[in-house]
Amino acid sequence: MMQQLDDLDKAYPGGLLEYVSRSRDLLKEAMSGSNPLSGFVPSIPTGERLEAGSPRFMEMEAIGLSEAQNAAFVLVAGGLGERLGFSGIKISLPNELVTGKPYIQLYIENILALQQRGRVLGGNKELRLPLAIMTSGDTHEQTIKLLEDNDYFGMEKAQITLIQQQKVPALSDSSASIAVDPQNPYQVITKPHGHGDVHTLLHQSGIAKKWAGEGRKWILFFQDTNGLIFQAVPALIGVSKHLELEVNTLTVPRKPGESVGSICKLKHETSGKKLTVNVEYNQLEPLLKSTISPEGDVPDQSGFSPYPGNTNALVFRAEPYAATLESTGGLMPEFVNPKFKDDTKTAFKKPTRLECMMQDYPRLLSRDSRVGFTQLERWCCFAACKNNAADAASQFEKTGFAESASTAEAATYKMFADKLRQIGAHIAPSELKEFGGVPTQVGPKIVLSPSFAMTMEELKRKFLSPGKVTMSAKSTLHLDGRDIEVKSLDLDGTLIVKAAPGAHVVIDDLKVENEGWVLDPISGENGDSISEALR
Repeated sequence: MMQQLDDLDKAYPGGLLEYVSRSRDLLKEAMSGSNPLSGFVPSIPTGERLEAGSPRFMEMEAIGLSEAQNAAFVLVAGGLGERLGFSGIKISLPNELVTGKPYIQLYIENILALQQRGRVLGGNKELRLPLAIMTSGDTHEQTIKLLEDNDYFGMEKAQITLIQQQKVPALSDSSASIAVDPQNPYQVITKPHGHGDVHTLLHQSGIAKKWAGEGRKWILFFQDTNGLIFQAVPALIGVSKHLELEVNTLTVPRKPGESVGSICKLKHETSGKKLTVNVEYNQLEPLLKSTISPEGDVPDQSGFSPYPGNTNALVFRAEPYAATLESTGGLMPEFVNPKFKDDTKTAFKKPTRLECMMQDYPRLLSRDSRVGFTQLERWCCFAACKNNAADAASQFEKTGFAESASTAEAATYKMFADKLRQIGAHIAPSELKEFGGVPTQVGPKIVLSPSFAMTMEELKRKFLSPGKVTMSAKSTLHLDGRDIEVKSLDLDGTLIVKAAPGAHVVIDDLKVENEGWVLDPISGENGDSISEALR
């Protein structure tokens, strides 16, 4: 037990005494029923609402593509795929079946594509963009093995740093007594502290300070299974640069009452304190009703809430970020959510712990810090993969978003199809079909690798005559390589084109007609022969 306590003491900023002290303060607030948002009045924060493909969007993409040569990346990957019915780590799951590439490979290839463009734009052939991956005890060894077995998916080993999240002691009562395992009195019960630990680890490891010292300007934080995130990265960084934001959250339009946190600007009525932070959906409605909107969260002229939905992808300005972590010692704002046994509020139904969230970092900032958001339509930037088929079908009924493996995959295909339609290509529409009870868009399967195109401007340069490009509903198209141009294509089947670096491929006056690749539902008859990752 002493060794375990020593490890826990070293892992938490300020040690266990600080943890217990903060726990007692937060438990006292929980017992009194105090509302952390009491006295604050919400308003719409500083931000940019972009329409994909618009001139303004392309302007922000151009700025961001240039600025990305000064970026670093942080992947939050501490979770297993249990909610998906998968026993492995989520970043090992395939994002889509056309290429079969796992999420981690997709992310690394996008970073390497930004790196390649940065080398050209900055004239620096030695440019390397770093990636930090936050793991947990559940995912750390599997992440190492996945990277080593695949030669780091083309990235140099030195570019990748793994930082492992530790757990914190569980608390057994309102006095913040550390909970001991009833089956083993020499073992402290520990629980996850939350993904806000990523900030603590970047400080404790010295990475944040190192990146700032190297002249990195931007740090992108992103989650483990959103395959569309890098479609938004150039514009997201571009808005950060244009608005001079210290923190910029990628958001999507949200419907009033939707179970998604919102980015809000808060000002305290008496102290004048200002915050731009994430407000959880179950807090936003009562806050609005008690302050500026008796009707609560209502739609504006767009049909959506004026308060944008948080995707938990954020861009931080590196230098002030490192300085803030230095001043706080890496401590993050925390909360506690005890389930009391009775009205005395002294004992818990089960042990609790302090928690912290990555998106609460802005609570550490001064009132003069520039914090804002970038809003993009969901189809071009956000398609989470987190629910098994049964849960996904239920969620689809409630929200219209299943967030399953099949819908995340379909969102990738549809996103590329929609982008090609925007520039003038003739792409057959998709239709809704059920897979495992989950309604899923099925249509042309299009995957354009980041080496081929990362922005709308690049896409337009690669499809020189988009009006001469036609794809049927059964078609599959995969283009992989920086020097591929498409002048004229009539596709009714499957076409895969991979161009090695230095090879220049021109597709002109090409008609392809074959059986194509068909998505077959997994059934009881073939399920056992299919890998767990694909199931």
